[in-house]
Amino acid sequence: MHPKPSVMDFHLDTLLNLPHATVDQCDQDQNGIILTLGLLNEAANSPHCGTASDEVNQRRSVMIRDLSVFGQATHLKVPRRQVYCRPGQQYFTEWLPDIDLGRPYTRRYEADVYHPVQVSTIEQVSRAEGLTYDRVEGVFKHQDALKKKRTGLRSIAEKGFQ
Repeated sequence: MHPKPSVMDFHLDTLLNLPHATVDQCDQDQNGIILTLGLLNEAANSPHCGTASDEVNQRRSVMIRDLSVFGQATHLKVPRRQVYCRPGQQYFTEWLPDIDLGRPYTRRYEADVYHPVQVSTIEQVSRAEGLTYDRVEGVFKHQDALKKKRTGLRSIAEKGFQ
């Protein structure tokens, strides 16, 4: 478990606003700000059977793009734990609620990229965010599909948006 956070840590955690995570370290490099996260929960719930397990098989970190802060690109170094579920007899990878498994961006960052594309172009958003055309298009299509799933409406991409 993590030690009691300092006042500065509390403010970073509050600004980050990701449940079950705390900022362990804050660094800056030529690409922007990197926040190294720690997980606050000792066990993870199996997506298969819901059983809580703390049997960690392996750990690795992934870099996830988040909303920019102070005009600088922000990346989260997120720990990923592969956990073994005894009752289900299978491994699963833990994830944070605001970061979809396998996606290189937080949900809020993807939403922040999605909205300008609707009133602008993929090229303009690509330049503004420092992402490739394909990445912005991928975010747009992913968010559009999620919106369609939530509302049951035809997606913009299906209507021929380019």
